[in-house]
Amino acid sequence: MRKVNLLRCDVARDASMQDLFSELRDTRVALSQAYARFNAVCAPELVDACVYEINAELSRYDYLLRQIKERSGEAVYKTCSEGVAKWG
Repeated sequence: MRKVNLLRCDVARDASMQDLFSELRDTRVALSQAYARFNAVCAPELVDACVYEINAELSRYDYLLRQIKERSGEAVYKTCSEGVAKWG
């Protein structure tokens, strides 16, 4: 698998890319905070809530990363509803 340097794309001139990178950074912070909360709670109900929050933040992070890759012209792995993998 080839590594992609997303910072090489011309972000400074593209406001929408700047917004995506900003949202990605904010989501990474929120994910870190969600993991910290998960490590601090003891009640089973709160553990469930933390797991839900972590999964939601991971989904958002994956979505934003796919959007950045698509806009930078990189191939992005997609999964169809039938479970067939394809490259978009």
